[in-house]
Amino acid sequence: MSLLKCPDKSPEKILKLFDEIYSKTRIFYLLKTAIDLNLFDYLDDFKSADELAALLETDIILTDYILKILNELNLIESKVINGKIHYRNTEITDIYFKRDSEYNLFNPIYSYFENIKNWVNLLDILKNKDKYTNTDISSFFPKIVKRMGDECKCWELQKVLSHIAKYEEFKNAKKLLDLAGGHGLYAIGFSMLNKNLKCYVFDLPDVVEETKKFIKKYNAKNVYTIAGDFYKDKIGKDYDIIFCSYNPGGKNPKIAKKVYDALNKGGLFINKQFFPEKEESINDYLDNMEWNFSKPKGLEKSRMRYTFKGDLNFDDYLKYLEDLGFKILEVIDIPKLLGFENNSPAKMIIAKKI
Repeated sequence: MSLLKCPDKSPEKILKLFDEIYSKTRIFYLLKTAIDLNLFDYLDDFKSADELAALLETDIILTDYILKILNELNLIESKVINGKIHYRNTEITDIYFKRDSEYNLFNPIYSYFENIKNWVNLLDILKNKDKYTNTDISSFFPKIVKRMGDECKCWELQKVLSHIAKYEEFKNAKKLLDLAGGHGLYAIGFSMLNKNLKCYVFDLPDVVEETKKFIKKYNAKNVYTIAGDFYKDKIGKDYDIIFCSYNPGGKNPKIAKKVYDALNKGGLFINKQFFPEKEESINDYLDNMEWNFSKPKGLEKSRMRYTFKGDLNFDDYLKYLEDLGFKILEVIDIPKLLGFENNSPAKMIIAKKI
């Protein structure tokens, strides 16, 4: 082998791949640091790098570079004042990155920082996956309830509520069940839109303790909780509406039968779920791989993300609902309802018991 002979292929592709990944990884951890520092809470008005570094007790040069990068990401804006560059939050940053904002996204964002640890430990997971199985759902689900609540109330909640509120069946409804409702924000929102509606949030005992905190926070008068396991326990009866959102069992035929039996004739079943049907991209492979990192105790996951043993695919689920006695009124693509594309193949099915 001669030192003077080039390899058969240029290393450009490999080096470019790692350069791009490394650049984005640095931004990822820079954003984490900015959030950890509560940096955006100090940028209500224009401040220089020197002023911000003094407030944060951080290195001036590094703080200056952080601000330049955040400015390039359009998270903050800049202005020259007395010959020196000053920075402040953009409007979207004020909404989603300030601690005192009702719509701050810190809980959902911190889940990225938490989940990345699994990728750091990927070798260990590949070789010792048994260590990562049997996650206790009684402790796992209460932890994610607040994250899911903070995420949905920033856009999706309002879009879903507004869409459903148009239905006459909703306007005339007296009793609603938010099945596996977690944070209960949908039930709380429904109760605000229909003052005559009594709403019940059904979930695991530890989860409804978290639900009660949201009910208290929003001073919801007509929202109540029911503790139970919908796989094993009865869910009640005489409901005019049953609502489900992103919950295990949301594509399970046995749960759909329970829903049918619990609804009044003419009642609505509104079911918002992820229906991943294909693996078409690297993001699909990554998401499905991450889904298989762990196994919750008492729930048997299927290979595809957001699916469990016994779940039906989208077409089979619709057919099963029709065979039960539902009329499918509408199927809404959630990205279309939200007004932007995301990596979530979610749909909302609105069906009526006939």
